[in-house]
Amino acid sequence: MLRKPRPNSAGKQNARWNSLCRKCLKPIWNASNSARNCKHMSTDRCVLILGGGGFVGTHLQKALLDRFGASVRVVNTSRKPQDPALLPLDITDTEAVRAVILREKPTHVINLVGIASPVAARRDPALAWELHALAPERLGQVIREEMPGSWLFHVSSGLIYGKAALEVDLVDEKTRLEPMDTYSMTKAAGDMALGVLAGEGLKCIRLRPFNHTGPGQTEDFVVPAFAAQLARISAGLQEPVLRVGNLSAIRDFLDVRDVVAAYTTLVERSDHLETGAIYNIASGHGHSMRDILDKLIALAGVPVRVELDPDRQRPSDLPRIVGSTTALAQAIAWVPTRTIQETLADVLGSWLKSEESNR
Repeated sequence: MLRKPRPNSAGKQNARWNSLCRKCLKPIWNASNSARNCKHMSTDRCVLILGGGGFVGTHLQKALLDRFGASVRVVNTSRKPQDPALLPLDITDTEAVRAVILREKPTHVINLVGIASPVAARRDPALAWELHALAPERLGQVIREEMPGSWLFHVSSGLIYGKAALEVDLVDEKTRLEPMDTYSMTKAAGDMALGVLAGEGLKCIRLRPFNHTGPGQTEDFVVPAFAAQLARISAGLQEPVLRVGNLSAIRDFLDVRDVVAAYTTLVERSDHLETGAIYNIASGHGHSMRDILDKLIALAGVPVRVELDPDRQRPSDLPRIVGSTTALAQAIAWVPTRTIQETLADVLGSWLKSEESNR
């Protein structure tokens, strides 16, 4: 990762921010942080990822570097980074965000910040409003003021369509928003606020991804929750009982690697995008939770008993939501490349490997 070094509180250069050139092995930045020390690493793009320390951000950083190589500088940030390679940055601290934008001069800002799940948002609605709506609106203002030529890619959620999804087979970007819970309501508010700013000149597109999963996702989400239990059962660490929530709900599942491929392609083709555009990130196919579970059980090859767990039920669960892929396919010729079977096999495999190493 290429990043300008960041002074510590004593004003001295923190060496961890000064990456080495892969060709000459010299520090990229000079001692005063004012100029590049190495000329090998000229870049065409600088992508600032906000909230990039989690599941999606990790995959996104890899996808950007794989696609663009030395022609991109990726500045990946997290509010409380566990990885020392991540830049600490809290999106709620507007002046800190402004300072990073002025220093790094990103060509693209991808905002992944958010509360991970509807359950967590319901527990802390004030934080949900701040992270999903208020801070993104301030971010848009800062970019418009300080870096008006930069693109903001704001990652919202397909769940903001809410009850309106029940009226159509495939939800497209013109479907009205009818959120059903704190998570989707606050996500919708941030989405709409940035739509207003786009109308006032902010270079912004809004992305509405549907459910996505893959290796590295935590048990807070349904697919890894199933897979982790099956891995523990397979390893003899759990009785052969799977505890589940609502299995009748139908969702549109994507592989996270397909999702970040869409984000990366949007970066690549941003010169051809129209500000204010909205794109669903979806597969166009629905799968019931029962179908997902049955596929995972078959892949695991272990006998299990399935039990309903009331604690895993969500009061606002939508019976069905599936997204249209048409707009994004027309804009950048993106379509998912991984089947649900391939994704589930990879998720289960990662959990089997993890449990095996813990034995």
